[in-house]
Amino acid sequence: MTDLTEINNKALIAQLKNNNVHAFDRLFEKYSDKLYNFSMSILKNEEDSKEIVQEVFFRLWNERKKIDANKPVKSLLFTITYRIIIDYLRKQLKDRNFRKSLEKHFFDNYCEQKNHIDCDTLKREINKAVDGLPAKRQTIYRLSREKGLTHKKIAVRLDIEEKTVENQISLALKHIKASISKEFLPLMLFIILTLYMGNPDLPALF
Repeated sequence: MTDLTEINNKALIAQLKNNNVHAFDRLFEKYSDKLYNFSMSILKNEEDSKEIVQEVFFRLWNERKKIDANKPVKSLLFTITYRIIIDYLRKQLKDRNFRKSLEKHFFDNYCEQKNHIDCDTLKREINKAVDGLPAKRQTIYRLSREKGLTHKKIAVRLDIEEKTVENQISLALKHIKASISKEFLPLMLFIILTLYMGNPDLPALF
């Protein structure tokens, strides 16, 4: 039997596509808190998280005509939220102090709150995965992640195409993600974000 919640959501989306403000309000009531909690779990900032939620529903309304009513609205809203957070953090990561602060949060505060996670183990798993990369890919990854070089600078230093750098980093991230335990995946977000600095078109892995 089809989930009644999903049936109701499809009805709300159909109404939303027809410019029904009440349907928009109902979706906001149903999902705004969930999206706020999701944003807070990453950003740890109330005002920023509230702005993220507002932006999500602003985009939902503006793009309402393009929404596929047959797809789960919950997945749609969380996908939009995730992308907005990625864009926000990518911009903030250009600030070295913010980057260091975020790194400290992910590798210290997160582990403190989720004390079943051993961050030393995470670091060992990542290092082991990186050590298992082909030599060229490992060099490119370390220049990007550890030295903070952009894709362009890495390409110049190694005398290779910038596209090659992009492809090698993408492959490195996929290897690392596949190599570490699933419980550590939230912390991998930081690594993905820092590498996004080198190329905003780097494909998402989550």
